[in-house]
This record gives sequence, structure tokens and C-alpha cells, in this order.
Amino acid sequence: MNPSTRPRYVRLFWILVALTWLAVIAAQVNAGFTPDYWMLRHFEGGTLPYPTSSVVVFALLSTVELVIAALIVRPWKFDRLWLRLLIACMLLLAWTFPWLASMMHQPPVQGMHLLWLLLLDVGLLLALCVVSLDSAWRALARRKQAARALP
Repeated sequence: MNPSTRPRYVRLFWILVALTWLAVIAAQVNAGFTPDYWMLRHFEGGTLPYPTSSVVVFALLSTVELVIAALIVRPWKFDRLWLRLLIACMLLLAWTFPWLASMMHQPPVQGMHLLWLLLLDVGLLLALCVVSLDSAWRALARRKQAARALP
């Protein structure tokens, strides 16, 4: 599709993805400043250094997760959107469970990544519910219209 003829809401969707990405990165940078109290008890020094490598790794991981979810869903194409949302939701839930299992004594950056995954899971699940209801409503309306046209 030519970029000049592409619908405006496609650009709006990618702007929302970019704003979400900025919010996730800001939350992870902020989580890097949160002290890891479990490590403080086992660390000889008074303060822990900023976990730059962890923040970078989880920021890249969150970026990949967001882009893959956005490319799977493609909400500007309504045809079988419920199926793409279901696939994205199931894949993301399967990806979230190992992070849930490693939750105990995790650093704050990893905890923020888990919260981001759970928020993305809930968002996709809510979108799936809304789109499924809309698809069912449209199918019901088509059946009623077809039944009226038969006699």
C-alpha cells in the first residue's frame, strides 16, 4: 500500500506503539534506579551500581516483544482480527509464564519487564474481547439481513 494512500489510523497506531515504547523504556530506566534490597543485603558495599546492562537487555527485549505483537495483530486489517489477537495473546501468555516462574528475588528491572508483559497480556485480552463481540455482532446482523432478504 502506498504511504500516501495508507489510512490515517495506521499512522496513529504506530504513533501509539512508539509512545508505549517510550513509556516502557522510561519505566525500565526508572526501575534501574530502584534499589535491589535483596542484593543490598548480600553486597559488601553501601550502594549498588546502576544496572546499565540489565536495563539495556530488558529494553531491547521489550522492544522486540512490542514490535512482534504489533506486527502479528495489524489492527488496521479487520478481516480475522480476532484470530490474530488470539494468536498474539496465546504466544504472549506462553512467553509470560517463564518470567512469572522466575519472579522470586528478581531485580527491579526484571520485575518491571514482568509488569510490562502482564499489561500487554491484559491489553491484548481486552482487545480480543471487544473485537470478538464486534465480529459476533456483525455476523448476527448479516444473518438477520440475509434472513429478511430470502422471502
